[in-house]
Amino acid sequence: MGLVLLAPESALGNTNVQSVLTSTTAGSLLAQAQTGYPQRQDALINDYGGVLLPADADRLRSLLEQTRTTAGIEVVVVTVPSIGVYETGDAAIESFATSLFNSWGVGDVQRNDGVLVLFSEGDRAVRIELGKGYSRAYDARMQTVIDEYMLPRFRASAYSTGLYEGTQALVGQLTGPPPTALEQLPWGWLILGLGGLVSGGVAIAASKLLLNLWRPRCELCQVQMTNLSDTEAKEHLDTGQILELELRSVFHTVSECPQCHKHTARHFANPITPFSACPSCHYKTLEEVQRTTVREPTYHSSGEALVNRHCRHCDHGDQQTITLSQLRHSDSSSSSSSFGSGSSSGGGSSSGGGASGKW
Repeated sequence: MGLVLLAPESALGNTNVQSVLTSTTAGSLLAQAQTGYPQRQDALINDYGGVLLPADADRLRSLLEQTRTTAGIEVVVVTVPSIGVYETGDAAIESFATSLFNSWGVGDVQRNDGVLVLFSEGDRAVRIELGKGYSRAYDARMQTVIDEYMLPRFRASAYSTGLYEGTQALVGQLTGPPPTALEQLPWGWLILGLGGLVSGGVAIAASKLLLNLWRPRCELCQVQMTNLSDTEAKEHLDTGQILELELRSVFHTVSECPQCHKHTARHFANPITPFSACPSCHYKTLEEVQRTTVREPTYHSSGEALVNRHCRHCDHGDQQTITLSQLRHSDSSSSSSSFGSGSSSGGGSSSGGGASGKW
């Protein structure tokens, strides 16, 4: 499988540019100097815009290497300032992403399972482009990744964090087991997914229908219970569950019987959250805050990294040593010379499926 990520690019250089320029002037001259889709320089990360912070870049590369090794997913992170810089004639981020995806040949040529995530700071837009091997059901899932993990960070100008957390959530969604039945998904997840497909009154009506479908019956009165709002539900949850609800790491649904006023709570773990269960308080509020590479992986041996984790609920902190997968010659940086000449990767293609978002 293959996965590519794009974010904004800034440093392409121009020998005729004066030594001191404002960012606006530099961007204008850069746009004049660059034509055509950007060439792929690295198999994993192409941070032309300098968007990724060093710590995030390290953990992202480790994540992408591990994902490609264990799941066969190819992930490439690229940054661009805006789609207009490249003068391709694309008026929208969707067409730019599709053309770039096919130009690079993201993913396996037989499976067509590549994914390209395009982030443009200048356009204030993000796009997840899917290979044509994915069913349309994945469009809604990608919309959820954008809405829940990327846009909130991007609105706060935390582009590096948003790219890492969004990629982590996206990989989790693609590598996790696919749903086998409707009842295996929480109503909140279904509504979020549906929101990526429809809008306005249709989405509201459909959301109400899904909420009604997930109303349980009271064990005592045998009447349908009413689902409480998140605000009302918090009155019946403990502090850890409330935090999980706010972080959307776990969906907590509380229902009330209209006759006897009995309450029933149901809990659904979010399959694409970057949070994990804390070994101390056991709530799904533990996050990775820093990853330091101790020993770089090579083509002959695996590497090693120290991962610092912190729990937002109980303040537990720990450090783990993890193994970084041994490099493969099909993976990465050593093949960057061939990417530098503009050649593609696996030859996969996209027919325009995916999701978009703006902030």
